[in-house]
Amino acid sequence: MSVATREIKVGLFVFIAFVLLAVMIFSISDFYTSQAQYTYPLRIRFNFANGIDTGAPVRVAGVQVGEVRAIGVYRDESTQRAQVELGIRLSKDAVLEEDAVASINTLGLLGEKYLEINPGTPGKRTLEAGEILVGKDSVSTEKLMESTYQTVEELQEAVGSLNQVLGDPKTQEALKETLANSKEATAQLTLFLTQANEVMGKINRGEGTVGQLLTKDDLYKNLKALTEDLKANPWKLFIRPKEKRNR
Repeated sequence: MSVATREIKVGLFVFIAFVLLAVMIFSISDFYTSQAQYTYPLRIRFNFANGIDTGAPVRVAGVQVGEVRAIGVYRDESTQRAQVELGIRLSKDAVLEEDAVASINTLGLLGEKYLEINPGTPGKRTLEAGEILVGKDSVSTEKLMESTYQTVEELQEAVGSLNQVLGDPKTQEALKETLANSKEATAQLTLFLTQANEVMGKINRGEGTVGQLLTKDDLYKNLKALTEDLKANPWKLFIRPKEKRNR
């Protein structure tokens, strides 16, 4: 091996080592920088942690502004049951109201767990550093799968019962009769509507007694004059005209 080749290899090795060292330094620097900006500590309490772990991101209104620093289990003296407390740190700008809602969500169906916090009502009291926020328990994946499986079983039972009912010869015969009656009723309704359209057409064209009455002005005037005459001389209703005798 020549001296030039050996020098090239040594130089290449030193260059790669320098690049790796620079990457490590910048990574550690970014890590401590990100840790330093999380200066707003809070405690979130749940009945069920849903698999979240330390280092999980914390999002406020969908934006990552913190992380889960600690997870502990304790016994609540008031309810006498075990609960979970998450110690989180947020950016100093992510100040939360006392009615903010915290929940544990999943990125995708089986993805990473993270803590989602929806901001509270503007104008409400803001939480001081170290205060406790009661979280909203999420449904575990096991319970969700169990509920889905139960729903599928109930649906299968319903479909089986329906198939059994429809497979009964008496039910099939009753359905046939019902369909036949429905067809007959539909035909009768169609005939009635056709006849009604014909009658309305005649009335609009002034055909027939009703049509003439609604469209002829002279009939209307005669009826009006007769009505006014009877109002003025009601005695005419009680006098019979004399019959003419043939001589």
